[in-house]
Amino acid sequence: MPDNGDAKRGDLIRRIKELLREWLPGEILICLLAAIWYDNIFSVFFLQILLIPYGMFAADRKRKQRKKQVEKGFYDFLQSLILSLQAGYSLENACLAGYRELCGTYGEKDAFVDQLRQVAQGIEVHIPVEELFHEMALATGNEDIHQFAVILEILKTMGGNSVEVMKNSLVRIRKKMETAEEIRTLLSGKIYEKNLMLLMPFFMVMYLRISNPSYLDSLYHTFAGQAVMTVSLAGIIICFFWGERIMRIAE
Repeated sequence: MPDNGDAKRGDLIRRIKELLREWLPGEILICLLAAIWYDNIFSVFFLQILLIPYGMFAADRKRKQRKKQVEKGFYDFLQSLILSLQAGYSLENACLAGYRELCGTYGEKDAFVDQLRQVAQGIEVHIPVEELFHEMALATGNEDIHQFAVILEILKTMGGNSVEVMKNSLVRIRKKMETAEEIRTLLSGKIYEKNLMLLMPFFMVMYLRISNPSYLDSLYHTFAGQAVMTVSLAGIIICFFWGERIMRIAE
C-alpha cells in the first residue's frame, strides 16, 4: 500500500502537470507575440500581464466544457434511469445502475460522473435522492437537474407515473440541446470570420517582416512605434473578448 509520502508526491506531480497544461500555451503565445509584434525577446517580461486575460479565457473555456459535459451526462443518465425503472428497479437502484453505466462510458474523471459519484455515495448512506439531486443542481448550476430534483420531490410526496414524467423531461432536454446545437452551427461561420479578422494583423506583420524587414524598423526600434504596437495589441485583445461575449448566445 502506498504511504502518505508517495501519495503527496503523486498529488504534487498531478498539480504540476495540470499547471503546465493550463499555462504553458499562454507562455508560448507570449513568446510568439514578443518575437512577431515587438521583435524583442525582453518584451516577454512585461507581456506576462497578458496571462491575466489568458487565464480568464482558459477558465471560461473550461467552464463551458464542464457545462456541456454535465448536460450530455445528465441526458444519458436520464435515459439509463428510465430503462432501469421500466425494468422494475427502485429509484435508488436505478440511480446506482446509471452511475455504473456512465462510469464505463465516460470514465470517472468526467464532470457529470464526478457529481453523480456523490449521489451514489449519498444513496449508500440512505440520504433521500431528491436532496442529493438538489445538492448536485447547486454545485453545477444546471437548471435541468434542479427541475429534476423538484420533480422527484413532488413524485415522492404526491405519487404519479415517474417513468412518464421523466420521459417528458428527457424530450424537453433533448429539444433544448438540439436548439443550442443549431445556434452553434449557425454561428460557426461568424466565429471563423471573427478569428480570421483578428489574426490578419499578425499575418500582415509577418508578411512585411519577410518581404521588407526594414519597413517596420520605425515600429520596432522607436518609443512611438512600440506605443503604437502596444495600443493595437490592446485593441485586438479587447475585440477578441468583445466577440466572445457576443457569441455567448450559443451557450
